[in-house]
Amino acid sequence: MVLLNGLPICKAEEKWQKLTQLLIKIAKKNNLNLTEEMIEMNFEGEGEDKRTTGQACLTMPTEEQAKITALLFNRHKLDKKHTFSACIFPEYEKIMAYGANEQSAQSQMD
Repeated sequence: MVLLNGLPICKAEEKWQKLTQLLIKIAKKNNLNLTEEMIEMNFEGEGEDKRTTGQACLTMPTEEQAKITALLFNRHKLDKKHTFSACIFPEYEKIMAYGANEQSAQSQMD
């Protein structure tokens, strides 16, 4: 699994569907197979207030493909306001554990 951050926040359904197609197009341009079924947008809110959070999970068939996908999307500049960051799920767990350890160490110093 690849965690993708830095996506535009979209409120209307047709806009986040367009964003999904854009991710597929970027992948295809780089000879990577990515389908709608492999993309899970994160949402917040309900009804008319439902919108994307700027993150998505990309489920890849193998760890090797996940690593390639993360490399492809990491630091991809969509426009002036949006530069993607991407990591595979095991790296995300390490990052979160490091952040938790740093907070714990800081609170012990206080």
